[in-house]
Amino acid sequence: MADNRTMAQMLQEPIEGYEDAIVVPPINANNFELKQTLMNLVQSNQFTGRQDPHNHLRFFNKVTSTFRHPEVPNTTVKLLLFPFSL
Repeated sequence: MADNRTMAQMLQEPIEGYEDAIVVPPINANNFELKQTLMNLVQSNQFTGRQDPHNHLRFFNKVTSTFRHPEVPNTTVKLLLFPFSL
């Protein structure tokens, strides 16, 4: 059986079955809200690729450790905020 795809089609990477890399679990808390000041603080140190990634992650961990909610794990907060740091 002949493959009738063009060379450009054959060179495209498959995207079927791949989801987003950052998947936030469902949050069951009734009054959970990320404060704008926390998001601004995370965005103030966005990773540009020129800085040390270890320092960037240390700063991110320090900032996210200041936020606590009894019904939401800290890892969920980090998953929500990490895209704002890029």
